[in-house]
Amino acid sequence: MANVPFCTCTDHTCPNNPCNHNSGCTPCIAKCLKQHEIPTCFFKDISTDLLPGDEQDWTYKGFAEHALKHLDA
Repeated sequence: MANVPFCTCTDHTCPNNPCNHNSGCTPCIAKCLKQHEIPTCFFKDISTDLLPGDEQDWTYKGFAEHALKHLDA
């Protein structure tokens, strides 16, 4: 399996998580781009208040709102 030391995603059941294959972050990024989403690691770089199972808007708009909420604080 891939060793991606900077990966902060805790969803190890996701088939795109680097812990489940040897392709690094490429499958995750490709999936996010296809779905017009931002990867979890970008959200967690701003704030780690994301908990597994929490409803989160992973879209570009959701990321902008997350950034504004935590960077203005």
